[in-house]
Amino acid sequence: MISFDDLICNLDLGKKIYVGYSGGPDSTALLHLLHANDIKKIEAIHINHNLSSNSEKWKNHCKQVCKNLGIRCNVESVQIKVDGDGLESAARKARYNLFKKYLKEGDQILLGHHSDDVAETFLLRLFRGTGVDGLESLAVKRSVGDGYLVRPLINLSKKDILTYLEDNEISYINDESNYEVDQDRNYIRNTIIPSIEERWNKASSRISNSSNFIKTKNQSYEILFKEKFHHLIGKKIKIKDLKEIQESFVVDIIRFSIKEENIAMPSKKVIEEIIKTFLHSNPGPKSEVSWSRADKEESGGKISYRDKCMYIAKK
Repeated sequence: MISFDDLICNLDLGKKIYVGYSGGPDSTALLHLLHANDIKKIEAIHINHNLSSNSEKWKNHCKQVCKNLGIRCNVESVQIKVDGDGLESAARKARYNLFKKYLKEGDQILLGHHSDDVAETFLLRLFRGTGVDGLESLAVKRSVGDGYLVRPLINLSKKDILTYLEDNEISYINDESNYEVDQDRNYIRNTIIPSIEERWNKASSRISNSSNFIKTKNQSYEILFKEKFHHLIGKKIKIKDLKEIQESFVVDIIRFSIKEENIAMPSKKVIEEIIKTFLHSNPGPKSEVSWSRADKEESGGKISYRDKCMYIAKK
């Protein structure tokens, strides 16, 4: 049973609510749940990625469902350009750019992500060698443009969602590309997780719970760390002060300083280069370490030397 209170606890019902509606099971369940509970000010946004021969059929399905429910369906069409990043990342970037176009101050875009998605993301980032921050659970609510992205179903499993659709005889789209295993996420979803769950029941739910634990611990650590080292965290850091503390703390001072400037987090290799250049060597006016993010979703950064300090700036 899906709790109505859990569904709306992170929503501002006085503001406009958009549902990212692909027609698949997750977004379909979300749209119907909101409608069934008489939530007002709802509109759907359907994005045609033009990646499947069925794209037009899916668009028409979504328009008809919204018409039957009395919900406005905004349809957008995009051409995905894979430029230095994968297809999944490029499609995600195109979607989020469209969301920003719609969201006015305080508006919300709701996505149908669930606990199985959290588990997939955890494993995907783990296999790519991400740091502890990357293993955190997906945010339930975060800023996007002038509004917010909200994931109301994040604590539900895929099984919960499919049961709801079956019990209420609600039809939805099956995207055939979800079963192809050439994309990393699909390989995890269709090959790795089913194999794990043959031995460990409800493994996805347990992975999702672990991801939530990591997020809680990271938040506690960040609060305590900033209380102790708040005087060092910022875009200008005195190198002399850094040399007086343990190097593991120096790494986090640099990381939190970069994070506060809304710059992409550098890799472990780049962090090591920063430490070597500015703490283990004798830096000069030409000393600089720069980095960027392959998918360009966040600004790249650089650290340079001036007045015996490290200066952090966008690239």
